[in-house]
Amino acid sequence: MKSYLIIIVFFSSIVSSYAQEIIKEIDTITVPSVYELKSEQWNDWKKIEDAWKIEYYKILKEQKIKMSCSGCESVFMDVVLSVDNNGKLSYYKLIKSKKCEMEFTKGLEIKFMKWFFTQKFPQSLFNTKFQVRLGTSLKC
Repeated sequence: MKSYLIIIVFFSSIVSSYAQEIIKEIDTITVPSVYELKSEQWNDWKKIEDAWKIEYYKILKEQKIKMSCSGCESVFMDVVLSVDNNGKLSYYKLIKSKKCEMEFTKGLEIKFMKWFFTQKFPQSLFNTKFQVRLGTSLKC
């Protein structure tokens, strides 16, 4: 009887894990990229992004990251942002990150996202989810 329970629990955990991965994949597919936003939303996002870039350059300096074609070509995060009905960032979902040739540490991820949690998004972005790239890559 114990072996049946163990087998059932084992297979349940596998199915649950697989279902969660499918849900994550579907969630990412249905979220529009920033360039698919309506004109007003895109313009409002660009203002936010421009303001955030000041923070971005501070982070690069603080982390002693110097971007160049012969060294570190990319420092970015692809994320899904979810803005609530009050214009606050309710959550984000990391899709991909790259610092030079490595993924971000959790600490760097938090530094990138902290600023967004302090901001009030414009009304055009209330109740929206969209995917953005935070940071840059050099064209080498």
